[in-house]
Amino acid sequence: MDSDPSQKKPPKKDYSTFKPKKAWREFDINKYPKRHVVLRLAYHGHRFDGLAKQDHTTNTVEGFVVEALKRVRLIGPDGPEKFSRCGRTDKGVSALGNAFSLLVRASTDDAKPLDYCDMLNHVLPATIRIVAWSFVADTFDARFSCTSRVYRYYFMNRGLDLEKMRAGATHLVGSHSFRNFCKLDVVNVDNFVRNIFNVRIVPSEEAPELISFCEIHGNAFLYHQIRCTMSVLFLVGRGLESPDVVKELLERGDAKPIYPLADDSPLVLWNCIFPAQEVSWQCSEEARDLMLMELQDIATALIIRGVAAADMRRQVKEWGSEQQQSAAAAAPSDAVVVAGATTTDVTLSSSSPSVSESTCSWDATGCDWTSDHFQPLMQKRERDAHMQKKLERTGANAYIKLLDREVEATYGERVDCLSVTKKARHDVNQSKKRPRGTDETSA
Repeated sequence: MDSDPSQKKPPKKDYSTFKPKKAWREFDINKYPKRHVVLRLAYHGHRFDGLAKQDHTTNTVEGFVVEALKRVRLIGPDGPEKFSRCGRTDKGVSALGNAFSLLVRASTDDAKPLDYCDMLNHVLPATIRIVAWSFVADTFDARFSCTSRVYRYYFMNRGLDLEKMRAGATHLVGSHSFRNFCKLDVVNVDNFVRNIFNVRIVPSEEAPELISFCEIHGNAFLYHQIRCTMSVLFLVGRGLESPDVVKELLERGDAKPIYPLADDSPLVLWNCIFPAQEVSWQCSEEARDLMLMELQDIATALIIRGVAAADMRRQVKEWGSEQQQSAAAAAPSDAVVVAGATTTDVTLSSSSPSVSESTCSWDATGCDWTSDHFQPLMQKRERDAHMQKKLERTGANAYIKLLDREVEATYGERVDCLSVTKKARHDVNQSKKRPRGTDETSA
């Protein structure tokens, strides 16, 4: 019987003609041209533990960018050369126009320039993007070549007198000592004079009836300067302080009253400005279109979540009202049902409560209870809410004016309390004495 053709075994392969695989050849970046470039980068700060690389965590923007540069072989395995960062932002702070400068692999003169945005954005986390790049001179430095920086702080309009906030913000413009609007970094900074070119408080373009932002443009900023400034301006906007308190704090000298920092998540390093003749920003159309799509998706998803959360709150409030009405109907005629005190209504509608109704500093920034980043703030948020309820029940006014509060330790007192190691670092920095205006720390 003939065998079934389908059951025939396939012929054996002849491996005698196969060429062995080439041995892995290590990439030698020194065989390729290198150019000095500046990268403009954006990132969502609430996902990271800050911008700069740190010993105790790998979750930093700089760490991810450096690893991406290695992965696409724009730098060698030993790390970047001539590396400099423009603005050092803290954990939680975002950026649209921060900048890194460094040496990277480049194409030859007769070839098309490498698309650095597209190359890096395909391997970076979705929360970090290179939005532009430029070839720069060998003497360029992202930190010291920057002439000014622009920060934006976004907040909810609800319950704030924006005109009073604008009146207070006008005192910030000019060259002043911002000692009372920063957190001391006595090891590295002893000069608190900074030049603010412009401050404006305007409605946002996307949601002008709900959200505004304070934009501050200056040559450089001190540690937590923007967040301290916003904390004071919120007190002015809530009617707890006069707009002139800003001027009084600027002229007060080394006597910063104790007050809390404004939240970090609404703060964005909007732009780092360099001389026009030194940079020529470029980004491919493909890379730009992808970033626009990503940002649109993020905005859409967050708006939907925000509206859903506001509607959930409204429904829970209605259920509470129904419960109170049922209790009142069931109570004896001579009984008195006392409803709990109400706080400022948190809605996403265009109608805002009056300034007098603003009872909580959290009204301006909110608190995302669904994010791991905000977990350390939960207890503080709950304590503040409990204290506010207590004040509403008793009718007490526990607010203490800024100028009447206890003050922090002075610069000299902090220096005297430094450890031996930090005192040595302080003395070394004092001997260097950087030129005024070149120091840039996180705002």
